[in-house]
Amino acid sequence: MDIDQNGCEVSQPVGDWLPSSIQVRILEGVAAGFTSGRLSRELYLSSKTIDYHIHVMSDKLQAPNRVALVSRAFVLQILRTDAWPPRIAWEAAD
Repeated sequence: MDIDQNGCEVSQPVGDWLPSSIQVRILEGVAAGFTSGRLSRELYLSSKTIDYHIHVMSDKLQAPNRVALVSRAFVLQILRTDAWPPRIAWEAAD
């Protein structure tokens, strides 16, 4: 992370990264408050696979936990602010 003139950390842009279609569904589920167990049952994936994708997205968005991941996704306009349950702001490239 970079430091701005006030001494605050500034995140670097995420570039052209777009979540895959499965990452979109996982991110929407995390934003809705679903556990890895629930997501694994709904998406027919193992909970370890869900956790892996959450980890990858957290790294891409420089988020230390699920709450920060969702917050960053809203701030970066990856998730729409006008929908509930949370929805992705664009079609995923996958």
